Amino acid sequence: MDEASGSVRRRRVFYVPGYDPFPPRRYREFYRKEGAAQAALSGYDFDMRAETGGGQYVWRVETGIGGQTTEARVEVLVWSDLVQSSMRRGIAATYLLLARTLWIFASTGALGAMIRLRPGPMLTGAWPVGMLTGQLLAGLVAMAGVWWGAVALLGGVPGHAAGAVLGLAALSGVLMVFRKLDTKLFAYYMLYDFAQVAQHRGAFGEALQARLDGFTEAVAAALDEGNDEVLVVGHSSGAALAVAIVAAVERRGLRAGGAALALLTLGQAIPMQAFLP
Repeated sequence: MDEASGSVRRRRVFYVPGYDPFPPRRYREFYRKEGAAQAALSGYDFDMRAETGGGQYVWRVETGIGGQTTEARVEVLVWSDLVQSSMRRGIAATYLLLARTLWIFASTGALGAMIRLRPGPMLTGAWPVGMLTGQLLAGLVAMAGVWWGAVALLGGVPGHAAGAVLGLAALSGVLMVFRKLDTKLFAYYMLYDFAQVAQHRGAFGEALQARLDGFTEAVAAALDEGNDEVLVVGHSSGAALAVAIVAAVERRGLRAGGAALALLTLGQAIPMQAFLP
């Protein structure tokens, strides 16, 4: 770091994505596109190149602003494979998961604490509950309508038998349509995110904890690599992971004269996890 100006010339950035099943390449290409757009808008030089080898997803960025050059090495801390494995559930299993997750948040007092917060975190938490409940009600209305129609048409036992079968088919059909629309509604996606937090009462599962331990080692090592600053960035559920990583590094003790350790988070996930025991 330039002591006179306090500016950072060499930075190491670790990005912790949220609960995202997409591979890290998506973030690199998004960074490439938006970084170039911002440079053109603000009138500074921007050069980005991928770094290969080592089994990591890393790219380097150089910017020239006001005659000063800054270099950053950006690495994505990957846990998308764990996200993918946690999303493999059917519709019925998802509704059971919804009931269990609601019970955990309610029984631990986390739900009550979230209600007392400002609207943002509460509305975020309420979205999958409201959407999935609404979808189920829509399916039940369709089921009742089909059942009623079958009874009105056939009457008696045959009508009820046909109504039960066709009604269940209507219920399943409605829920399947909503499931396919989840790329726009994000109800299933957000429930799976909250459920993986609630499953361990705010702690991390063994697989994720092992991944976090590796991330912590990488961040700690970067502090002694001649960088001016090591920045850990967390988004959404990744914000809570980023806090855990930085806390673990600080517990080890920061070397005097080493790189500055910084944290940047964005999202509503931290309150949901913080209120769990």
